[in-house]
Amino acid sequence: MKSRGLVVVLALILATVATAGVFLYARGVKEDARTGGSLVEVVVSSDDIPANTDLNSVISQGGFVTKEIPQDALVEGAITEISQLRNRRNNVFIVAGEQIPISRVQGGKVEGGVLSIPEGHQAITVSLDSPRAVGAAIAGGDNVTVLATFADVVIDQKKKGQTTPAGQPQAEPAPTAATVVLVPQVEVLRVFVPTTTGVTGEGSADTTGNIAVTLAFLPEEAQKFVFALEQGAVYLSLLPPDAEGVELEPLTVDAIVNPPKAKGTK
Repeated sequence: MKSRGLVVVLALILATVATAGVFLYARGVKEDARTGGSLVEVVVSSDDIPANTDLNSVISQGGFVTKEIPQDALVEGAITEISQLRNRRNNVFIVAGEQIPISRVQGGKVEGGVLSIPEGHQAITVSLDSPRAVGAAIAGGDNVTVLATFADVVIDQKKKGQTTPAGQPQAEPAPTAATVVLVPQVEVLRVFVPTTTGVTGEGSADTTGNIAVTLAFLPEEAQKFVFALEQGAVYLSLLPPDAEGVELEPLTVDAIVNPPKAKGTK
């Protein structure tokens, strides 16, 4: 019995020593970070803040506090002074304790805006049914190829390299349907997939309905894209990571049924 009691006492002592060691280590790490300059202060909210809230009222109620975080965990454009929030409203819902990027605040200037639009580009959002949007398998940061199909298009045969025998008049090409690579490579900025509520009341992603996709276009690409949406049918094709889009010749039914023969074949 004495030996068992001694074991219990030793276990308690070791547990106490281990706990104290962890506490001292954690405090030492924090102190090292503080003295080493690797901690930074950011402003966070004490409570959740609904979108479009007058942030002056939150400030007057002491709803914002400062919080120390590691330098490498700092979010780009994070608010570091409460004064940055005065006379403004938040664009989106703010979760208690999270860093608040300036892009979430009305009037807050950040490179590329709220959507981080690449320089020289502009954002367009389109609502596409699931098959045309890769079955909702795309996400912000992906790259896609934009394909478009038009009806009654006249294909310039000269551009396709087709010629007629000497002395024969050039026949007028007949209108046909054609699919083209509208834009070989476009960055996806944001994707919104609607949710459906089941019997249990829980929501799940609805990959059968329309999906809102926001894309970054150069101005001339944006013009082509809008025209294609209004006059034709558009599909998005997801590119693998680090892959580049490819330019292709317009494709018609004739090109599929009667493909051009490779050189050297009869």
